[in-house]
Amino acid sequence: MKIYKLLIVFVLIFAASCSEDFVDNPPEDALTVDNFFNTDQQVLSSGSPLYGYPWFYFNEKFLITIGDLYSGNAIGSYSDLAQFENFSVNGANQFANEGWDSLYNVVANANVLMYNLETKVGADVSKEVIDQVMGEAYFMRASAYFYLVRIWGAIPIIHSVEQINSKEPVYRNRVEDIYTFIINDYKKAYSLLPSQWDANNLGRATKSACDGMLAKVYLAQGDYTNTNIYTSKVINSEQYSLMANYQDLFNPDYNNNIESIFALQWVACGDWGFQNPNQAYLAASPKLTQVGDGWGTFQPSIDLMNAYEDDDLRRYRTIMEPGSFYPELVTAEGGYTVPEDGLTSTIAGFRKYVVGSPDEGNVCFMSTEVNTNILRYADILLMHAESILANNTSTTDQNALDAYNAVRTRAGLDAKDEITAEDIFNERRIEFVVEGDYWFDLARRDRAEALEIIANQERGVYQDRDINIIASKKVTPSESDFLLPIPSAETAKNPLLLEEPVAFEF
Repeated sequence: MKIYKLLIVFVLIFAASCSEDFVDNPPEDALTVDNFFNTDQQVLSSGSPLYGYPWFYFNEKFLITIGDLYSGNAIGSYSDLAQFENFSVNGANQFANEGWDSLYNVVANANVLMYNLETKVGADVSKEVIDQVMGEAYFMRASAYFYLVRIWGAIPIIHSVEQINSKEPVYRNRVEDIYTFIINDYKKAYSLLPSQWDANNLGRATKSACDGMLAKVYLAQGDYTNTNIYTSKVINSEQYSLMANYQDLFNPDYNNNIESIFALQWVACGDWGFQNPNQAYLAASPKLTQVGDGWGTFQPSIDLMNAYEDDDLRRYRTIMEPGSFYPELVTAEGGYTVPEDGLTSTIAGFRKYVVGSPDEGNVCFMSTEVNTNILRYADILLMHAESILANNTSTTDQNALDAYNAVRTRAGLDAKDEITAEDIFNERRIEFVVEGDYWFDLARRDRAEALEIIANQERGVYQDRDINIIASKKVTPSESDFLLPIPSAETAKNPLLLEEPVAFEF
């Protein structure tokens, strides 16, 4: 979806009937945009598509590509993945273009929903419901721009349907203005969203989701004071806690659990674009899925495997290694043991987000219903610890230790009585593997430190499937690699995107 010609669409009008899952409602063909917004349930349903379909191509491969492959947690041999692995991404890269288009698709759909809520709502719809759905639109638009600014830097702020219809030229906006726009959107969303939803609407954005994302936005800017304010708000809400079992966080049976604050929502085995396809690329053997995929497109890097501490329970739940047994996979045969010579395409594969075969859940070809975690309580705790540490060398502050050690002890590791920035960054890396976060943590570190970390990463492979022989590969990025180039198709059609960014008129 090109930003200079955004397609104005109303995506997926959902039926008014309630469902166990708020995104799992069938379309009602007789309804149109003009006659749809007439009841509370219709308006409430209009917010549901924002949690899935517009994000699809961002989630399909790009989030893991930018967050984990670019950062050195994963490797991949496909040509466009190799550009990320080698820090040679160009403006024609397929996955980068899909990520850009998808994020602006989120923006477009949020803008259209805002327009419809302002112009097409019937007189019988309650203000409370209108406000709630408007809050969802602001929340999603802010979330899309938060990814866009961290990945591409100065990009255009598309803020309304009227802006597109006016045919005004589209320029990039300054990074500082984009962050202000994001913060304003989250604060507006906070003023409109409820603190909690009922059981039929679990997974929708809440006030705490706004607080949590604001903490993340402020941390990206190095503002520890505001990070602490907003993580404290989430903690003090007492609405969230850590799940006891790390693996349950990536199991569709536990979607929208007590640790989940913001997650993308998917429906399996339906139309293309509404499902989570991550299993197809993460599972490293078709034996695991038994639906024709399981390609091992993303594989754990040697550097990641070397980063785990001994006895870390997350390793077994994140990486499948030779000899490991998983009773919950291939259950028709009594479980799955990783062969001693490794999986189909690699020695080790990823376990996270691998649901299994149709015997283990609602699974079809390139399709599961497991949520994509964007923000969970473990992130709040680690951000809280970091906000207390701030720019100090180390801290023994009990609040920081309690937050940090809660994540660590769940992983079966000993608590620490003093922590450093390195401790926190290492914990974040292991906790959020293939959740698309590690690159953004590297990018907000001191640039010289980040360059040194990346330059020393082992991005090679085990030669001839022998863990004792490494075909080493080291890559050193440049300063310019910390932002991706704007897709060349965009700049070719709108050369204004190559000019210096301009101030945004608030």
